[in-house]
Amino acid sequence: MVQLLDAHEKYGDGNQMLVAAEPIATGEKIWWCTCGDDDYMMSRDEILHLIETQPHLKNFLCFYSYMAEDDMYMIPRSFTAQQNNDECVLFNHSCEPNCGFDSGDGNTIVALRPIAIGEELAYDYHFLETEASLIRGLECKCETPSCVGRIMFDRYRDEDFQKQYYQYMSPYLQSRVRELKTKWYSSKCFTRSATPNKTKSLHALEWIRTGEVVARFSGLISAENHFIRAAEEGEATCAVNEHKQVIALCDLPPEAELTLNYHGKL
Repeated sequence: MVQLLDAHEKYGDGNQMLVAAEPIATGEKIWWCTCGDDDYMMSRDEILHLIETQPHLKNFLCFYSYMAEDDMYMIPRSFTAQQNNDECVLFNHSCEPNCGFDSGDGNTIVALRPIAIGEELAYDYHFLETEASLIRGLECKCETPSCVGRIMFDRYRDEDFQKQYYQYMSPYLQSRVRELKTKWYSSKCFTRSATPNKTKSLHALEWIRTGEVVARFSGLISAENHFIRAAEEGEATCAVNEHKQVIALCDLPPEAELTLNYHGKL
């Protein structure tokens, strides 16, 4: 059903792509991924530590990892040898995808529409990860009319994108879309959950400037709602206004934790 071809002219030296070797109908199953069965799960901090101590693994760890939870990533068990477990990683990105994940089985890749012989098989990487992706900012080379230019992994926030592609997103992305209804925070933030006591916390993914809205409460204002840790007045990095918006009180560098004084706001 599929054929592996050299793709250096489009994507650069050493790159490959999968194309249809026969006509594929809408909804037809194209590939069943075994990655979830064979991969390691690591936290963002663990992977960044690996990159720091073994910089030669950086490209492999960044490009062949994928998010399973807010702060947890799956990576091939053979990462030290820089080998993949499954050729599903050769499905490239497209801003106008013809493939996606089966809604009943996140490991199965299906056709979103009829696919002709010789057509490249690609899904939108926004189906798989959020802003905390280790390849955030990747230059897109899909060459489609609606190309976004750089892949920032924030399209899941767009309602039109949700309506069109929700059923083709990974289970993790679907959970994040549902969560937006009750838990909203800026695309400049990420949730850290791989802590000793398993308590979630909110951190800056990139520079956040004083006065920026970083989160919005729906319902009860509490640390459990947006994972913003409570801090004493004068030590908190954020404040909440009358509209239940969380505002940065100071410039926050990448990785900085967002904290809030909840006194009088409960």
